Amino acid sequence: MEKKRTELFLLTSFFCFCVVLIHTSSEGVAKLPVESEWHKLFFMFNKALSFVVPGFVFLSGLKLTSCYQKKTFSFFPFLKRRILKILLPYSFWYIVYYKFLTSTGFIEPKNIQQHIFSFIMGDLVSPFYFITIIFQFYLLFGIILTFFKKYKYFFMGCIVLQYLYFRYIFLPYDDRFFMSYFIYFALGCVCAKNDIFTKKISKYWIYPCFIFFTYWHVTHAYAANIEGVIYYHWKIFTCLFSISAIAAFYHFSCVMTQVLPSLTIFKAMEECSFYIFLSHCYFLYLCNEYWFQIGMDSILRKFVYNSILVFLGSFFLSFLYVFGKKKWYSIKKKI
Repeated sequence: MEKKRTELFLLTSFFCFCVVLIHTSSEGVAKLPVESEWHKLFFMFNKALSFVVPGFVFLSGLKLTSCYQKKTFSFFPFLKRRILKILLPYSFWYIVYYKFLTSTGFIEPKNIQQHIFSFIMGDLVSPFYFITIIFQFYLLFGIILTFFKKYKYFFMGCIVLQYLYFRYIFLPYDDRFFMSYFIYFALGCVCAKNDIFTKKISKYWIYPCFIFFTYWHVTHAYAANIEGVIYYHWKIFTCLFSISAIAAFYHFSCVMTQVLPSLTIFKAMEECSFYIFLSHCYFLYLCNEYWFQIGMDSILRKFVYNSILVFLGSFFLSFLYVFGKKKWYSIKKKI
């Protein structure tokens, strides 16, 4: 990336905290009495954060396209870097989670075939399915980049393709197939060239759209899941909600970048974001084990404590890893 876009420090940090909040609030959704006010609050709060995976897909499209706007794309060196950066840490955390979950009795031991399936589909713990999604985009990135460079109106074709997919195609494991997230990656590619969310007029439509689609999505999702009301065209409305949320958080990040005196902590979070994403559920398991041992039953208290401890714990561990890796590389260069 030739010019570092400082607003991405803030945006990535927001997304990291949101993904932690999704998982710390899930206990309230699962355990509180259905149709109670607290359950409704936890459910809607959780749903209001469900744009996070599309948000990370958007960021990947933006960062990769920014990096390769002028640089020549070569598939095999690119894939090698992705394997080292993504698959090696993923493999490490897959082993850590598996050992922990089997030792505590959360899951039964798996055979080789089950391990292969779980590893590829990312179903051992809930955040892992993002790895399955994003690696499909890595495999296709050369083609997508070529089309964006060659065809001026390729993004319009992406919109049509995404609409047709949402409207007429239904597949097993749909939430792990790249086409369910194609528009977000394509939108990131577009934003790498044109900051469409930062124009002055943007604030007049971004935030009202975000409020409207968030309200629409969480209320209809609640009615569909709890009351059995059909949520018509839910894929399309979920997509509109996710895009409006990405746009709102992106614009807000740009504004805050101009206001905040220092972005050092957010830069550190951005560098650690992938490792926070991989490790935070481990800290959540540890916290919940401790609450169980001391007999804490309050879901609200656990949510508050978990949100703080899980984020800080995963960030601290990730920061130590990133810092250590940088030191290692600097020593290696001097030798």
